[in-house]
Amino acid sequence: MKISTSSSLIILAVIAACAKAPPPPPPPDAGAIKAALTAEMNKMPAMMEKRDAAAAATVFTEDATWILPDASTFTGRADIVKGATAFFASMGPATLTAGSMTLDKLVVISDTEALTFSHLTYSIALKGKKPENRVNPIADYWKKGADGTWRIAYEVNADGVAPAATAKTP
Repeated sequence: MKISTSSSLIILAVIAACAKAPPPPPPPDAGAIKAALTAEMNKMPAMMEKRDAAAAATVFTEDATWILPDASTFTGRADIVKGATAFFASMGPATLTAGSMTLDKLVVISDTEALTFSHLTYSIALKGKKPENRVNPIADYWKKGADGTWRIAYEVNADGVAPAATAKTP
């Protein structure tokens, strides 16, 4: 019995269609990503207190964009160092405590990309002004580098005076 070429192709296609597809890859480990990002975020308050612009820039990718509340925008680490230096020079005493940075929401995009929404609470006295309590909501787009370190590729800050607590009515 002879099988035609077209019949052979049909038989092969049926066999291939019936073969089991490999299982999909496991989803990214959101817990591990959250832990890694939280560790990176917790470095920032100390860098701010020390006014260490060079160290602050290392949490960003080489081509990162950093946007301050006044819409000042800095692109690339060298520019971020310049921006951070000027920002730190405008600061008077700042008080940041452990745990002052809070990760509010994590969106895991992949094993190497994530989006976080967080906020930083602190007290600061801008030069020539009285100290005030502040809240800085922050949105960060993170990328994991070839060295395994998560760094910020894009950050937007919306710092402002913390609202005064209001008495709740019964």
